[in-house]
Amino acid sequence: MYKADFKWPGGAHIAVVFNMSWESWDDNLGTAKTSENTGEGGPSQVAEYQRGMRTIYEHAYAETGGMQRIMDLWQRHKVQASCYADGLTVSLFPGLAKQMVADGHELIVQGWDHTPLTRLTVAEQADSIDRTIAAFKKAANYKATGFSSSGGNVTSETFGLLVDRGFKYTCGMRNSDVPFIMNLKGKKLVGMTSYMISEFMTHHSTVTMQEVQSRFKNAFDAMYDEGMRGWPKLLPYGTHPFVSHAFRTKPLEEMIEYVKKHPKVWLTTRGEIAKYMLETYPTYDLAKFYPEAVNSDRHYGLGIGLSGKEAKKKMARFRKK
Repeated sequence: MYKADFKWPGGAHIAVVFNMSWESWDDNLGTAKTSENTGEGGPSQVAEYQRGMRTIYEHAYAETGGMQRIMDLWQRHKVQASCYADGLTVSLFPGLAKQMVADGHELIVQGWDHTPLTRLTVAEQADSIDRTIAAFKKAANYKATGFSSSGGNVTSETFGLLVDRGFKYTCGMRNSDVPFIMNLKGKKLVGMTSYMISEFMTHHSTVTMQEVQSRFKNAFDAMYDEGMRGWPKLLPYGTHPFVSHAFRTKPLEEMIEYVKKHPKVWLTTRGEIAKYMLETYPTYDLAKFYPEAVNSDRHYGLGIGLSGKEAKKKMARFRKK
């Protein structure tokens, strides 16, 4: 287990976050241009009509069913969710964004639309983030402190853009079960894992919600036990409004009830975790937990502030000239 002396508030054995990814693609959704990004099929190049409407209708369900159902679930179970949102999304649906904020949920910047940052220039990344910040302010009078990139894709420049804009945390990462501090440009940014378990696993798949529920419970039980033994961890679960059909949200409701039956659980948000880390463990970079993280950063170029210029150069070398 990790080497740091680390505790959650109140001595909780585990922190659990329920995420929601509320996303919009550009208006090329359903075409070959976006099928690679979405992981969904589109028309073949020989088709007469180069747009697949099934994909469009499936994604439009988010705002004409999925959002309403999942927001009702959060409200009934008094859960505050951490919602990844695109600037385009809140601009198109400001009423839903305002309701999210009014219900006590946090909005997290993803970028203007769901285009991966790895497809953007540095200037385009900055514009995507800035437009989304402005959209949150206009739609819901909300100032976000957190960021999560589309699909967990970041570039060598992303973290620097975030600290320049005063972000406190980023959570599209998958390299640790504990949150950690990233020291960048003389500022601190909290890094957190993304969710590894989600109902999206069942979308156009043979995976069932019962299997997803079982994975979540297994993860919860294992991490709860680790916390009892002195190594508390973070377990996030991901939801997506466009696949929040009733057969998926009923098992989610049972997962929430399962979590709440246990004592010593911190059911919280990404923002609260970041605040706690910055106030309580401001020197806890990932190497404090796992010394091995230094060589991981150096070898792969993770850009998490452990190996300085060496890691940053390695990450940057993949940028097309």
